[in-house]
Amino acid sequence: MAAGYRVFVVNPRQTFRFRERFSPSGAKSDAGNAHALADMVRTDSHQLRPVAGDSDLAGAVKLVARVHQSLIWDRQRLVARLRAQLRDFYPGALAAFGEELVAG
Repeated sequence: MAAGYRVFVVNPRQTFRFRERFSPSGAKSDAGNAHALADMVRTDSHQLRPVAGDSDLAGAVKLVARVHQSLIWDRQRLVARLRAQLRDFYPGALAAFGEELVAG
């Protein structure tokens, strides 16, 4: 959807019934399913429900959550580097600070 494609919701039972047109034996295959779904969207898209896109607010929340997660990872990476440097050059600081090294 983010790339501009229309996406439809398809119930698995609908897919099974539609696939029976192409393979009465009920044999399943990825290629057969892809063909059946593509043909279903081509011929019966007016009966399928399109997936609703995200609102602007939902997009903003996703962006903020992504940035927040990135900042958490950066903080963890920097604390690990600081610990390694302190362990190599000033091990007494690790004993002095302990877990408070990462205290907010």
